[in-house]
Amino acid sequence: MLSDMNMVLIGASGAIGGNFVAAALAHKARVINLGRHAPTEAEVRHLYADIGSLASLQQAADQAKAELGRVDVVINFAGTHHKPMDFLRDDAEALLSEFDRVIAVNLRGAFVVTQVFGQRLLAQRHGHLIHLASNASRLSLYGSYGYNASKHGLEGLIKTAAAQFAPYGVRVNGVAPGTVETALNRHLLRNPDDGRPTPRAASILAHTPTKRFASLDGITETLLATCVPQRHLTGNLIFCDDGYNVEGHSWPEGNRAVYDSSAAVDALYQRLNDEERP
Repeated sequence: MLSDMNMVLIGASGAIGGNFVAAALAHKARVINLGRHAPTEAEVRHLYADIGSLASLQQAADQAKAELGRVDVVINFAGTHHKPMDFLRDDAEALLSEFDRVIAVNLRGAFVVTQVFGQRLLAQRHGHLIHLASNASRLSLYGSYGYNASKHGLEGLIKTAAAQFAPYGVRVNGVAPGTVETALNRHLLRNPDDGRPTPRAASILAHTPTKRFASLDGITETLLATCVPQRHLTGNLIFCDDGYNVEGHSWPEGNRAVYDSSAAVDALYQRLNDEERP
């Protein structure tokens, strides 16, 4: 699918990025990853870069372009999260520090990526820049002030760049996954003591038509499809969230279980798992 395609990935050392790296290599793409850490899921060329530093990313981008020649696709996977914020209980200075930290990575870092690679893609009059966004780019996630603000801002960044880059043959899009259980957010979805689903997890499923979380393979499928040249696709946010962004009515049974007891949530999850089995 990606034969003869040259790709630069930013921060693909996490679960979603690592899963995509393995698939991109299997589809015969030439891949270089830029970031502080190398992906562990597959052997891939890795160059150190820190998206918090303009000079660091510029140097790594120049090296990647020198090695690849033409750059066809750039995907920015870099991102971070924080635990739900509670203004009544949490320390105000600590909350502000966390907010600044997440904005610095998710929004300022995305701007640096857009700035650095926008300059290089525009100069070659060709390329596709893809940012990993989130369904939180359109909707709220409870207590996720920094994350929501950063991902809402990211959609604005994508649209602004897409409009400015379009005359030069450069496209900019975002892929917005739904909630997927990874090491980064497992503490939000599973009770640490017994591994049972949290009320937050059940609440998310209450607004998801399929009543299941996204999967790494499913997100990779959407990313692969977005990488395939599509001349008219730019300025879009492509959701792969099992319909979370279009759910107009909550899941009464799920909400009732959350307000009832943890045992009711467990029973509801078990029933869903049993119904999925052939």
